[in-house]
Amino acid sequence: MSHRPTPPSSSSIPYGSATTSALENQNNDRISSLSSQVSQLKNLTLNINSEVSAQNALLNGMDDDFSGLGGLLGTSVNRIKHMMDRTGGRHMWYMAGFIVLVMTFLYWTMKRKY
Repeated sequence: MSHRPTPPSSSSIPYGSATTSALENQNNDRISSLSSQVSQLKNLTLNINSEVSAQNALLNGMDDDFSGLGGLLGTSVNRIKHMMDRTGGRHMWYMAGFIVLVMTFLYWTMKRKY
C-alpha cells in the first residue's frame, strides 16, 4: 500500500486563494462522485440480497415439494409391491409391455418430427 507524502505546510509554499478554492472544489467533486458510487454499490448489494432471499425461499419450497413427492413415490412403490405379491407376475408383464409400447410410440413420434 503506498502512502501519499504529506503536503507541504502552508507556510513553505504560498497558495493563492483561487488555487485553494479550485482544489477544494475538485475535492468536493471527487467526494460527491465517490458518494454516488458508494450509493450505487449499496443499492446493488441490497438488490442482490433480495434476489438471494427470493431464490432461497423458492428452493425451500421446492425442497418441501420434493419431500412430499418422495413420500408419494414410496407409497406407490409399496402398493406395487403389494399388488405383485398378491396377484403374481401377470400384472407386471402387462405393465412392462405397456411401458415398452409407450416408449416405442414416443420414439417413433420424435423420429418423425425431427
